[in-house]
Amino acid sequence: MSRPLSEVAVYYAIAFSFTLGLAVALPHSDISVLLSAMAPITAVLVVTFLTTRRGQRRALWGSFGLRRSGRSVWPIACLAPILMAGSAYGVAVLLGVADLRSMDITLGAVTFQAVNLLTTLATMAVIFLGEEIGWRGYMLPRVQQLTGRRRAALVTGFAHGCFHLPLILIATTYDPFGHRWIVAPMVVATLTMAGVFYAYLWDRTHSVWPVSLAHGAVNTAFGLGAAAVVAGSQTDLAYVADESGVATFLAVAVVGGLLLARAPVWRRNPAVTATVRNRPVPVG
Repeated sequence: MSRPLSEVAVYYAIAFSFTLGLAVALPHSDISVLLSAMAPITAVLVVTFLTTRRGQRRALWGSFGLRRSGRSVWPIACLAPILMAGSAYGVAVLLGVADLRSMDITLGAVTFQAVNLLTTLATMAVIFLGEEIGWRGYMLPRVQQLTGRRRAALVTGFAHGCFHLPLILIATTYDPFGHRWIVAPMVVATLTMAGVFYAYLWDRTHSVWPVSLAHGAVNTAFGLGAAAVVAGSQTDLAYVADESGVATFLAVAVVGGLLLARAPVWRRNPAVTATVRNRPVPVG
């Protein structure tokens, strides 16, 4: 087994086992969802201290780009998820699955909501930093050593989606509405294509900050969408919008497809791509 493949396998086994254990131990507790966000960084920490030589640990963590803000793509990281989720909830309203709530549009209310949105985005970015250190900071570059960067984006996104399966199929507090065998594949498919967007941000900046910001923006957008509508059936809404919705998947798939086809960061000279793919990753 090649070194990058063994590193990916060990990381994923730890992260998936952590989430599986949470789903089994706390199937009806909301805290299991929050704790699962700590699984990827926990796996990276285990790898750092158990399999990485002492002299190379600093280089490993330096490779995550924590000292680079990646602020040039922050607007994309924030706005794209909000637009994708917003379009999905818009489809739900057009189809009659949900109705818009009445909203207070006074200056005071709008100002409060704007401040609340910024605060929520910042908080979510910090919460999901631990996840993205694992998925895009650690796993993605190693998968890129094994295959092309477009395929690596999809593979890492698929792995990220499957990581959620214990919470979806065993626990009852994650994406709780809808038939499990419909919700589960839809979530995996959506996160697979979302992985393309996350990988694009990573390859543009080699920093986990914009990726975690985008991840936080996704969850914030779903929260805003759910708060903005009144659904006749939560199950029907889950099938159209939310993380398991067909409209959500289509919106994410369109963006992911465009990036795969046209993103300049993935259209470089093949020789350069091969050089990047074969560059050693600093681990023990």
